Amino acid sequence: MLGNHEALWTLWEVSRAGTHAAAAARLGITASAVGQQLKALERHAGVALFERVGRRARLTPAGAALVARLGEHLPALDAALEAASEAQRAVRGEVSLGGPWPFFRYWLRPRLPGLLARHPELRLDVRFDVPSRVSRLLLEGALDLGILGLLPDAPGLEVRPVAQEEFVAVAAPSYLKRWGAPRTARDYGAHRFIAFDADLAMLAPWWRSAFGPKEPLPAQVVCRIANLDEMLALVEAGAGLAVLPDYLVAPAVREKRVVTLTPEPGRRSARRPRGTLWVAWRKAAAPTARFVAVRDWLLGGQAPR
Repeated sequence: MLGNHEALWTLWEVSRAGTHAAAAARLGITASAVGQQLKALERHAGVALFERVGRRARLTPAGAALVARLGEHLPALDAALEAASEAQRAVRGEVSLGGPWPFFRYWLRPRLPGLLARHPELRLDVRFDVPSRVSRLLLEGALDLGILGLLPDAPGLEVRPVAQEEFVAVAAPSYLKRWGAPRTARDYGAHRFIAFDADLAMLAPWWRSAFGPKEPLPAQVVCRIANLDEMLALVEAGAGLAVLPDYLVAPAVREKRVVTLTPEPGRRSARRPRGTLWVAWRKAAAPTARFVAVRDWLLGGQAPR
C-alpha cells in the first residue's frame, strides 16, 4: 500500500510538471523510476493512465479523473506535512516543566527571562511538586520535563545531572539559647529535628558527612513536613534543627534569623554534604524543536554556588 501512495504522489507531480524528467527532478529520483512507479500504479488500478500521442504521453480520461481527485486531497496533505515539519523545526508552542519550588525560585527564576526572550513563540507551563509526583507526571505524559532532587527509579525516564546543592544545618538563636549549641554527634543526637520526610532527605547525607556512616541517625524527629519553606519557618520559630540547602537559608542567615551549625572539628568528612539535581524526561518523548530547546537550555545551566 505504501508503494501505491508513493506512486500517487509521482502521478500528481507528473501532472503538474508536464514530463517524467521534470517530475523526477522535483521528486529527487530518476526519470526511469518515475516510469516504473506509473506502470506499477496502472497495474494496480487495472486501467491505462497514459496514452501515446506522437512522441508525447498524455493522460487518459481515467488518468485525468484520478489526477482531478488527487488535486482535491494531495495539496492539503502536502500542506499538513509541511506544517508538521515546520512545527518540528520551529521553537513554537508549549512545554511543561515541573520541579521543586525552592530550587526553581533560586535557580530557574533568573534564567527564565533569557529563554523566553530567545524564543518569543515558546510557551512554558511551570508547575511545582515533589519528586515522586514529578516522576509520575513525566511517565504519564502530563509533563514534558522535570527537575528532580532524587534519582528516579523509572526505566522509562532519561536523566542527566544539572546542578548540585550543598546542605547545611541551621537553628534559631532562641532555640540554641534554650537548648544549647550542639558540637559532637552525641550532642546533635539529643536535639529536636525537623525533617523533610521519613527517609531524612538532606538530613541523612549531612549527618553521615559530619559524623560518618556508622553513627546512628538522630531519633528525635519532631516534625516531618515535605516543604522546604515550611521547614525553615519552623526552624525560625525555634521548633528544632533542620538540614536545608544553603541557598535557601542564606537570606535568613544574613538577617540572623537562623545560624549555621558546625560539628566539632576533626569529626567531619572531607566531603561536603551535597545533593544532585537531575533533569528528567520520557525516553519516548518526541524531539520537537521546542522540547529540545528547553531541555538543552536546562542542561546548559550552572550549578548553584
